Amino acid sequence: MFFNKSRLTGNDYNECVARGNCAVSPEIRAIQEVILLFTHQLAFYELKQEEYNISYFENKDTLLESISALISTPEYTHEQLLEIVSKIYSKLLYARKEYLNYCTENNIKCSDIKLFFKLNPEMTLNEIIKSGEKVFFEKYKKISLQQKTLQDILIIAVKSICTNLLKLKEFNKFDDSAYKDVLTALNYLNYRRISSVKLQNITNKLAADDINLVILLAEAQSARFGEISSAVVPLSTTQGKAILVSGSNLLNLYDILKSTENTGIDVYTHSDLMIAHAFKAFRHFPHLKGHFGSCFSNCIVDFATFPGAILLTKNTFPNVDYLYRGKLFSAEEIPPKGVIQIKNNDYTPLIEAALNSKGFSKGREMAPVTVGYRENELDEKLDNICKRFKSQEIKHLIIIGMSDFSGAQDEYFKKLHRLLEPDTYVITFSHHNPDRENELFINLVNNLPAVYSVMRKIFQKIDISSERLTFFLTKCDPGAVSNMINLHNAGAGQIFLSQCPSYIINPNIQGSLKNLYGIIPTTNPQNDIEKIYKS
Repeated sequence: MFFNKSRLTGNDYNECVARGNCAVSPEIRAIQEVILLFTHQLAFYELKQEEYNISYFENKDTLLESISALISTPEYTHEQLLEIVSKIYSKLLYARKEYLNYCTENNIKCSDIKLFFKLNPEMTLNEIIKSGEKVFFEKYKKISLQQKTLQDILIIAVKSICTNLLKLKEFNKFDDSAYKDVLTALNYLNYRRISSVKLQNITNKLAADDINLVILLAEAQSARFGEISSAVVPLSTTQGKAILVSGSNLLNLYDILKSTENTGIDVYTHSDLMIAHAFKAFRHFPHLKGHFGSCFSNCIVDFATFPGAILLTKNTFPNVDYLYRGKLFSAEEIPPKGVIQIKNNDYTPLIEAALNSKGFSKGREMAPVTVGYRENELDEKLDNICKRFKSQEIKHLIIIGMSDFSGAQDEYFKKLHRLLEPDTYVITFSHHNPDRENELFINLVNNLPAVYSVMRKIFQKIDISSERLTFFLTKCDPGAVSNMINLHNAGAGQIFLSQCPSYIINPNIQGSLKNLYGIIPTTNPQNDIEKIYKS
């Protein structure tokens, strides 16, 4: 974990535990498929219009937002889902009309595709779902299970790229090449006879694009907020009015800090935003007091006990409809149910809510934590590790990725650490054993661009294809698929993937990742240790 063990209660507090249900309902799964069906077809017309220079990716915002929304659809109401579907469908109709009109006016023979099904304004969400399910089942009963699974892997990679493209847009940057690869991949799904080889090739290309986007995001972060350095982050609270900023969006946090200067309101980070304290730009704000809370994602206790207003930043999707009303805000275009929307970067409602809240009546002292790193010190440590690895003083090197902050995963790595041989070295971005001498813990709080910047340093010094090198991918999200595919394609021989909930990466996909890319699912520490040293 990235915080003191004294802060833990021993339980995993998240919306799954609270509701006793971590599965995605069939209804939600069906509406996700409807959104996908329409994005497939919009991709076809986007490519056609670009081919004839009719428009320059005119619908990219709608398509990116629709694909990214697939990650958060469980948080939306029926009305919000209907709005997403209606928006993508109207863009599809308009793009098709523009393309066909251009072909007619210029006497060009058009290649058109039949719409999967048509919507009308009177259709309810349930009627749309039924129509989508019919098309979905008709489509997939005509392809093999292997092709279906390959398409699912492709879609996971597409989701990650679309999310990263939206993040990049927030820094006023974009990658047209990656976006065109997304369109090409989605367009493949309009056709039934796409070979497995072709699907795997485009997925490999998407995975490479995705990592390139992460590199661009790392550069954008550094240009905007300065380089990362080592920072001591207070976990204590101070008497007074307060705002909690949760999630991972550094730009939202910076805007809040600017908007709350001289208001008497203190600001605390939550979840993955702890990393902000390591960036130079955030140290100019004395009212950024520290980090609040024991949980890093979807934590009921933290939100319920914070005595101020809370901003859920972009790229954060907690279930919130059972929490207290009136203190939750979001800058999302479609905020989750029960959350007040911030429009046009006007944070006045959030500030007023913080001023009207009771705030902290008294401060609470807690031990701080350290995030980030001093670059010169890190380079020296990595040089030393590399020399020891090459001389075989270090017989085996294990790299542990970002954390999902589950108790089960934490317990797994505690046991794994105890079984490691003394000449095995661990570089970890999450699960840390402070009692182990041969270990380097780099606390970057799940900021993938920052993590990947360090990984690039490691790969410059150590051969990624070494048989004495093992990777653990420990965070189950769309980006994990791109990471494991790229590691495999770069020559990594031993890649473990932590057990992922079936609603994130289903067993068929995990099986295909094992067969196609050699990904090893974790079992128990004893069995996995034997696999590590057997290699």
